[in-house]
Amino acid sequence: MAEEEKKVYVAVPAEPREGQSALSWALGHLSGDGATTIVVTHVHVPPQTIPIMGVKFHVSKMGGERVRQFRKVERQKADEMLDDYLRRCSEIKVKCEKLVIENEDVVSGLIELIRLHGITRLVVAAAADKHYSKKLVKPVSKTATEITRRADPSCKIWFVCKDQLIYIRDKAVQIAQSASHQQEDDIQTEMVLYGELQKAKAYEDMYLEEVRKREELEAALARADGEIARLWRTFHRPTEGPETGFDLVATAWQGQPAEPW
Repeated sequence: MAEEEKKVYVAVPAEPREGQSALSWALGHLSGDGATTIVVTHVHVPPQTIPIMGVKFHVSKMGGERVRQFRKVERQKADEMLDDYLRRCSEIKVKCEKLVIENEDVVSGLIELIRLHGITRLVVAAAADKHYSKKLVKPVSKTATEITRRADPSCKIWFVCKDQLIYIRDKAVQIAQSASHQQEDDIQTEMVLYGELQKAKAYEDMYLEEVRKREELEAALARADGEIARLWRTFHRPTEGPETGFDLVATAWQGQPAEPW
């Protein structure tokens, strides 16, 4: 087993009491082989406000040196809080380390730690202990939910609350789910393409039908033009043969002036 796989990382928040439950569960369930190292992990979010005389001022309104000094003090408090966790591990003879990273977003910080350290085993609080109930079967806090969604599939994550295991995001399950989701996406894509092809075929059939009807109409018009031309020639054909008596009378009459009765 690789060295990093012998380590169990336990994410703890800034409030000491909120991280005790996750650490207790990890110590009781994942450190029994004696070779496992517990790594107390914390994402330190630099404070964005500074309290002065009971009023909080945003760091953008304060001088740079005052902001640096205040944030330095807050970082020291975070280190001391982690030292308390380490002492607890030492008391029961469990190898332990601490790991701190600064990030303005807790989830992004944990994701970065997973990537940088190749973390494959992580314990995270599913919710604050005060929210525990027997009906709690999955992560409910915003941080836990985002980690479930964004963490690398190679990292197995145990979500606990009030010393109870709530949910496991197993890497094998996640990889299988990812493959399943990919397969579903491929099927959906194929269905969309099939639908588009069906529409294209329908449009092509409609176009060919219109072409056929146009050709039939043009042929009918051509036949009608031919019939009209034939009839015109029939009615305007010149008369041949000797003139009849009626024709002679009509011709003579046309040349005589009219006489009164």
